[in-house]
Amino acid sequence: MDKINEMAEGITVIEAPERKTRDEIMGKLKRPAVSADADYQGKKTKPNEPDDRAHSKCVVHPATSSHKCGPSPGAPAEHQPFFNRLYKAVAWKLVSAGGFGPNLEHFEILRSCVESCKASLTCVFVPLKDIPDLPAGRTQREGQVCELRCCTVYMGTGYGRDESAARAMASKEALKVFQGQKVTVKISRRRFRGRDVDDLVLLDEQSRSQAFPPALSCPFQEDE
Repeated sequence: MDKINEMAEGITVIEAPERKTRDEIMGKLKRPAVSADADYQGKKTKPNEPDDRAHSKCVVHPATSSHKCGPSPGAPAEHQPFFNRLYKAVAWKLVSAGGFGPNLEHFEILRSCVESCKASLTCVFVPLKDIPDLPAGRTQREGQVCELRCCTVYMGTGYGRDESAARAMASKEALKVFQGQKVTVKISRRRFRGRDVDDLVLLDEQSRSQAFPPALSCPFQEDE
């Protein structure tokens, strides 16, 4: 011991090393595993603060099978500005043609006015014999029936021996609506394939019975 003390003279020990087991040493180096949910719970959220996780997920709602066919209640107001412009275009065209009459090229007048308003006419032709809603006393079964629409709005129906004649008659009926002080887009009931449906129609300001021909097309009906 005297020899050891002599050899240790002048040596200062600051802190003796602490003996630890292997598990204690690894415990300091290994970070405890934390689940994603537990880690998210550590984030404090205010009562009215949105949940970030909820907004990061895409929620898919099941498709509903209850689809109401027909124009929306606001459809007439949406289409009215266009037909106000068309009314002015038709009025000027008829003035330049000398007024409305039976000898005009009715389809060409209506088509040119519609195109000047950056739109187009839709013509639907159906053989007369294929229309199920004709009056019972109707004996004529030959010929074509034409229905005119613009921007899905019904404008007129005409009958003729062929498609050209039927289209001309439908255009004549459509131009008659523009003879009043104004035109109005409204939702009206019409017959289509044996049942009553809502349709967009163009009317003048005269109050009269709204008895429309059977619809040859209905843009608001789902394909069956």
